[in-house]
Amino acid sequence: MKRALTILLWVVSQFATPLFAQFDFPPMGGASSAMGGTSVALDDDESAVTGIAGLAWLETGMAALSCRNNFNTEGLGYIAAAFAMPVNVGGWSLSAVHYGNVDYNEQRVSLAYALPLSKTLSLGAAFHYLHSGTSDPYYDPLNRLTFSVAMLLRPDDRLSIAFKAFNPIAVTVGDQQGSHSPSVFNLGVAYWLLEDMQAVAEVEKNYYRPASLRFGMQYRFFEDYYFRMGLATNPVIYTFGMAMQKDHLGLSMAFQIHSVLGMTPHLSLNYRF
Repeated sequence: MKRALTILLWVVSQFATPLFAQFDFPPMGGASSAMGGTSVALDDDESAVTGIAGLAWLETGMAALSCRNNFNTEGLGYIAAAFAMPVNVGGWSLSAVHYGNVDYNEQRVSLAYALPLSKTLSLGAAFHYLHSGTSDPYYDPLNRLTFSVAMLLRPDDRLSIAFKAFNPIAVTVGDQQGSHSPSVFNLGVAYWLLEDMQAVAEVEKNYYRPASLRFGMQYRFFEDYYFRMGLATNPVIYTFGMAMQKDHLGLSMAFQIHSVLGMTPHLSLNYRF
């Protein structure tokens, strides 16, 4: 009964939420989860790993660990880890995501690099290895290679405009040529309305789903603490969270609320070298 309930919730989640169908992992950062799922234009280090192009302006090395449990249901959670480092020109990252359990699971390993073309514009690219498996002996494990490209424009210290395309030409390289991962496109803008208040808006188009609009805001207080909230559409999801970012250590908690399936908690920890 427990396994059947897990499978049922997983099937429902593929139609009701923009989460994990066919390697469509959500962003790993707590800031993104708390701000409506926005990610590509955010300027925190974890969002730079997700948005790729922001790696060009990393100021220090960073390691991050992120955990999320969809609807507080066993078998629907994921764990992600990332390491990012600036180099002489630009910055790079290595990240890995695991979703599911022994009954069904997906993994993605990504290597990304971003290059600043000017003081305001950067380009990034990432290669992804995708794998899925199951406990069913009649199901062949799936292996794929694909890529992402991204661009980030920062005309001043307050405004960011970003674009990212995951699997833009539906690349499939692996042992099952007839099955395709979705192409996912994100366009976002972030603007610091005040010195300590930022607003973010983003649109995401998954090839297999209607476009999703996402909005978020964050307020920084006492220099090191953040309150965040947001909203996503298709389906409607309400989000909020809190975060602390000291000199080296950052901790964020986020919650997403679906009107039917319930709450999804998200915990993220990062360390800046």
